This record gives sequence, structure tokens and C-alpha cells, in this order.
Amino acid sequence: MFSITDEARVYVADLFAQQDEKDLGLKVDVEKSGTPTAAITFNFCFPKELSKTYQKFEYKGFYAYIDELNFEYLRDSEVTLKDAGTGKKLTITAPNAKGEEPKEDAPLEEKIKYVIAADISPGLASHGGFVELVEITKQMDVILNFGGGCQGCSSVKSTLKQGVEAQLKAHFSEIKSVRDVTDHSNTDNAYM
Repeated sequence: MFSITDEARVYVADLFAQQDEKDLGLKVDVEKSGTPTAAITFNFCFPKELSKTYQKFEYKGFYAYIDELNFEYLRDSEVTLKDAGTGKKLTITAPNAKGEEPKEDAPLEEKIKYVIAADISPGLASHGGFVELVEITKQMDVILNFGGGCQGCSSVKSTLKQGVEAQLKAHFSEIKSVRDVTDHSNTDNAYM
């Protein structure tokens, strides 16, 4: 499914050889596949606990398990071993994991979702928060829902107006306003 350099394969096989459990596999997942914030994860797994959509791939010294839903995102990917200061680190180059920016003629909803994922969400994530598009009204009002550290946060109004709305309007002049429909009465996980 993915290519792996000899050095990286030996490194992974050695990690498996050090484990007491002999029926372990390597689960390779793509989190937030098709978005600008996609990330590839490697984890030990017990193959019998995986869903039937995971397929087995044999490498010398270990088996990798990949969900069929991620095949396209991992196409043309390569695993290498890089120096990381005092040790080594597995790195994967997966050119198809993040998907593509919507084309000029794509629906506005698709383009807004992409800007939220690429430009807005990474900043909110640093505070444990996120925002998602609820709808675009006929009057061109963009309705959003905040979550995580943004839900109940005392700074959410300024984040909405000075951050999110300003960025979306800079990208899409047709937007009239950006509104928040989040219930901010729950402040249990609020950033501020």
C-alpha cells in the first residue's frame, strides 16, 4: 500500500521484535483525510479487534493494516526514517492525504469548509477549540457552531468578529455576515 525505505522497514520490524505480544500489527490511519489538516498515524494494534474494512499488507518483519477508506489517501505515499535530534523518527510523505483545494466553480459551502479547515481551525485548535459550518442562508449569512475550548469561552465574540468573520469575508466577498449559534452556557471546557 505504501512504500517503505529499507532503513525504516528494519526500524519498524525491530520495534515489533521487542514486543512481548507476538500477534500485534501496525495500524496506519489517516485522521481528517481529504482536509488540509490530515495527519497519518502509526499505532500497534491487535488485528482481531479491527473492523472488516481493514486490509492486511505484508512487510518483512511485520504486517500493516489499513482501512479501505484510506487507500486513495495513502496512494503514492512513502515511509522513511529521519534523524530527530537524539533519536530516529518515522516520517510519511502522503501527497494525496490532504485532498485538493476546491476548484473555482465548486459550491460556496465546499469552499468555506476548506478555508475553515485550512486557515481557521488550526488557530482555534491551539486553544483546544474548533468551528464548523452549520449552513449558509439565502441572505448569505454564514452560520457557525463552535466547540471544544471555544464553547463557553469569554473571548468567542471577538474570535468570531475579528478572526473568523474577517477571514471568511476576505476570501468570499458575497458573505453578508457570520453568526454563531453555539450554546455557550456550558463553560466546562472553555479556554477562557
